[in-house]
Parts: sequence; structure tokens; C-alpha cells
Amino acid sequence: MSFELIVSIIKDWVYPIFLVVFFFGLTIFIHEFGHFLVARYRGMKVERFSIGFGPPIWKWTRDGVEYRISWIPCGGYVALPQMAPMEALEGKTETKAEELPPASPLDKVLVSLAGPLLNVVLAFLLACALWICGTPANPSVVGWVERSSPEELSGIKPGDHIVQVNDQKVKTWGELMEAVAFSRQPTVQLHVERGAQKLQFDVETHVNDKFKIKTLDLYPRVRPFAQQVFAGSPAARAGVRVNDRFVSVEGVPLYSREQMIALINKRPNEPIEIKVLRNQKMMTLTAVPEMDRKDKVARIGIKLSEDLEIMRPGQTPIQQFEEVLGSMGRMVKALVHHKETGVGINSLSGPVGISVVWWYAIATGGILMGVKIAVLLNINLAILNLLPLPVLDGGHIVFSAVEAAIRRPLNARFVQVSQTAFAALLIAFMLYVTVFSDIRRFIPEKQSTTETQPAPSAP
Repeated sequence: MSFELIVSIIKDWVYPIFLVVFFFGLTIFIHEFGHFLVARYRGMKVERFSIGFGPPIWKWTRDGVEYRISWIPCGGYVALPQMAPMEALEGKTETKAEELPPASPLDKVLVSLAGPLLNVVLAFLLACALWICGTPANPSVVGWVERSSPEELSGIKPGDHIVQVNDQKVKTWGELMEAVAFSRQPTVQLHVERGAQKLQFDVETHVNDKFKIKTLDLYPRVRPFAQQVFAGSPAARAGVRVNDRFVSVEGVPLYSREQMIALINKRPNEPIEIKVLRNQKMMTLTAVPEMDRKDKVARIGIKLSEDLEIMRPGQTPIQQFEEVLGSMGRMVKALVHHKETGVGINSLSGPVGISVVWWYAIATGGILMGVKIAVLLNINLAILNLLPLPVLDGGHIVFSAVEAAIRRPLNARFVQVSQTAFAALLIAFMLYVTVFSDIRRFIPEKQSTTETQPAPSAP
């Protein structure tokens, strides 16, 4: 195994996976730590603090509290006998609730609110880091249009700045794709600035087979770079190195990975001139693409990625929160109008899907993309946990409010049954999304991945 391959594995796999595990674990820990802190402050009995569910991988007891990391990494819990215990998920508590002084409704509300609150605090701190270090985002400028696509036939060209989709203004490529995906019509109206011109194009969308959402055959304006150069390949023989930024192919300026792949594919077994930017110096290299007989495409043997633009200073924390909350609102609206938008359960992602998207974002966009998704996840987790459903923090708050109103504890059997039932429904939903969305979406298809798919390519 070569040194370059080892470095590539660490950079493309080990490092992003480590960051995903770290941020995911931090999100769960901070949520449960909020419950733990307030429960201890209010004098409640804490038996267990667990990251994950199921049997423990590691555990340690101190001051009467068992701390553990468990096998099922889909969340965590703090075992509080004076709250409504969930023995099906948390295991049996050693101390029975009737042996302890009852917790007041106020205690239960404060404990329930503390978890989501700390997620919001963590999201704010991470958003401050993005504000200072910069927010990664590609502007909504077209870099490449698929040949003979409805977009090209309608008149859209590379360099067009899309400023509005239907009635929604957009600034970044992510906002553009979201507006298309959540559109209630199969055709979207794009408002474009081309120099001093202001143009409008009505473009028909198509449904992405993997994510089951509407999309367009447009790609953002970014500069591709060599994430990996395969040993013995035409690119290696030509002198291409990792992190070379590709400027042009045969004199054609490059503005996207897909554009570069298309240009290389046009000239199999012919010398092509490639200009690269290396350490701020322009270099001209010559490579001869080789035809891949299996995929019937010409390649030069590199794994491409694309630079994300970093806005410095980045968005303020308030702007980031507004963006996440607006996106959540539009997602809910799209789900409600699923017959028109096409957005349904199969468009959602569970823990597996979120982790894969997170890994890919970090592998291609760096740690700032990981932080950006962590901000989104913490805000989402805080809001979803406050839904008034048994087993969630919002359900505990509702039960506590009812208890305060009737001035007596709710029937313990009713609380336990309702929580167990909703926990089973929640687990079943997560399993459904994982099996029928995440696994189906991310397991490679039998045929080889083509170079026009939006994943790291090897032209």
C-alpha cells in the first residue's frame, strides 16, 4: 500500500468518519447532559446517563450514577425514576418511583426543556464559529448545463446567476435546489441575471431516482480539483498532483466537475492540454485519456472534487438560524402538499442517511461543512424533541402540564403504555426510513457508477 493511498484513505474516509461520530456524539451528549444537569440541580434521582441504547459497550459508576456508552447509536437517555421511566429502551431502574419523593410538574418541565435548550446553545456556538471562520456555500451561479437537456434548450447558459425560483429568492446553490425540490408544480420559473439582462425561463423538472425529489440538470460554478491521482494513470504520467486546481481543458475554462468530465470524454486516445493551478502558479500539462471499455467513457485517472466558496465573514448566527428554520418550514409545507411536490417519506433520511450525507459533505467540503450540518442537526433535534408526543420531551411537558392542572399524578400505567407505544412507532418509522430510503439510496447499483452522477468521480 503506497503512502499516497494511505493518506487518501485517512483524508477521504477516516477523518470524515471521525468528525461525523464526534459531532453526532456531541449532539446527543449535550442534549442528555442538559437533562442530567437540571435533574441533579432540582435534587432528582439520576440512575444512568447513557449515550446510545441497548447493552453497554463501556460503563462506569460514580456518585451513584452509572455512565455508559451503549451499542445502538440512535440517541441516548438519562434514567430518572421520578420521571416516567422507559424500561423497554432504558432498562429497569434499581429504585422504584414509589420509593422516592415525587417530582413536581415544574421539575419535570424544567428537566424536559433543558435538553433541547442545550442543543440550541450548542447550535449557536457552532454558528458563531462559522460566522468567524466563514460559511461554506456556492452562489447560485450556473457552471454547467447538461447537453440537450430541457435547461439548455430553454436557453440557460453557464454563468447565468439565478436569483429567484418561482416566488422564492435564492442566493446559494443549496437554496436553489431546495426551492426546486419543494416546488408544487412540475415546471419552475427561474429568474436569471445575465450581465445587465434580467431573464425568465420556465424549465421542467425531473425526479431524482435516489432521493425522490425534483431537480434540474444544472451544476454550480465551482473549480474542480484533483482529490486523488491514480498511480500509473494518464494524469499521473502527465504530472497531475493531488490538490491541483483545474483551470481549462483545451483552452475551455472550467467551471464544474461535470464540464471537465464531458470535455475529457470527447477526446479518447488524443493528447489534451490541461491547465492547472498549483501553489498559485499556472502550469500546462498534457494527458492522453484512455477509453474505459466497461463504462465506455474516456478517463485520465483522477478522483475529482470541487471547491466550495467560503463567505467571510460568514452568516451571523441569527441568519443561520433563520435559514434552518425557514428550510424546516418549507420541508413541512412540502410534506403536507406531497401530492403536488412529490416530497414524501421516501425523501426523508434516517440516522444512516444523515451520517452518509454528513460524511460526504466533510469529505468534499471540509470541516466547515461538517459544522454547518451540525448547526442544522442541533436545531432540528431541539424542535423535533419539543413535539407534544409521548416519549419525546414535548410529551413529558404535556403530561406535566396536565398533572399540574388536575393536581395529581397521571396514572402510571397510562403513561408507561402510551410512551412504549409511541416509542415503538418511532422506532418502526426510523427503521422504515433506514431500510426503504437510506439503504436503497446509498447502496451502489449493480452497474458501475457513471461519471455524470453527483458523487466523487474518476475521469
